[in-house]
Amino acid sequence: MSETPAISASGLPGKRVEPNRAGITMTAFMSLDDSIDRVDKSTRPRFRPIADGDRVIIRRLGSALAIAFALAALFFRLNDLYSDKFFDVTGTAEWIWDRHRVAEGDPIAFFATRDFRLPAGRQYTRIKILGDPEYTLYLNGVEVGGKRVSDSNRLDVYDVSEIARTGKNRLVVAVRSPNGVGGLIVSLDLAPESENVVVTDRSWLIFRRWSPLLLTRDVYELHPRAPMSLGRPPMRRWNYLTKARMPLFVAPQSEAQARGTTSFVTALPEFRTLGGVVVVGRRPVHATVYDFGPIRGYGRISLPRGVSGTSQVIEIRYANAPSELALVEGSVENIVFAPGEQSVIDNQKRAFRYIIIYGCCANARASVLKG
Repeated sequence: MSETPAISASGLPGKRVEPNRAGITMTAFMSLDDSIDRVDKSTRPRFRPIADGDRVIIRRLGSALAIAFALAALFFRLNDLYSDKFFDVTGTAEWIWDRHRVAEGDPIAFFATRDFRLPAGRQYTRIKILGDPEYTLYLNGVEVGGKRVSDSNRLDVYDVSEIARTGKNRLVVAVRSPNGVGGLIVSLDLAPESENVVVTDRSWLIFRRWSPLLLTRDVYELHPRAPMSLGRPPMRRWNYLTKARMPLFVAPQSEAQARGTTSFVTALPEFRTLGGVVVVGRRPVHATVYDFGPIRGYGRISLPRGVSGTSQVIEIRYANAPSELALVEGSVENIVFAPGEQSVIDNQKRAFRYIIIYGCCANARASVLKG
């Protein structure tokens, strides 16, 4: 056994300490520089300064990423602003309709009105409209146009720049439906950057009774009411709307009276649903034929006074030859009168000779506005 005293962790002789504990303690007291010197220099990570070429590449990558983010942000912004223009050309316009029990299938005719103001310096004034199943459009008391719609999602576009005024203007739309079902949407444009500045919404008024004064002002004695909103496009069978230019209505300059009339009894096709099955029958009716001779124009149907207290449907048909008078398959049309209306003009221009009036109020009169 050696007489040499063990070296303690404190460095003082005379105390026996296990060698491994002494080594750990001594390492703890070694300086950081001494520890680094003991590490193999070949295992140290090597760092070098960034070269100028690398700095240029990094700057270019940063600029490219910044441009990419800016373009992405611009795309999403433009998509938010203009996505409606690709699919919905009426902006915030809503489909509106009169508040009534559609399920009952009763005929309806009403007049939707809206007063608005236009600024000076307009590039143009255009009205986009779809009134299903039939509409007639008036601006400032002037008939602009109208038509019967047949499963269409087409907006009729009328350029009314010559009719519109700076300041106050008034829109009136007559809408007719033989079964009470339909929709109306209207939107007005002033320039490519100023579209849909006047649109159909709950601010419009609905009149169920006609008065000539409606073309100039709201007649509150007729008890108007707010429309029912059906929603914004795309919806229902109208889906996304497309546009088509329409010519302005040209008012006829003269009226033609019938050369003669003939009455007879006939039968009209009638469809009924019995137990979920559609049954086709025939309904006997009285008919009056008005002979105008070969003519081109707009048919006008007038009711006798005292029979216009409620909305009602008059069935009519156009024909060109005597042999067609008894043929009624698929060609009968409906003229819907609103309460208070004495006369309704069919807004489709035609070439014909006869107008046949069926059923109720067969003593109504037919005339033609030549155009």
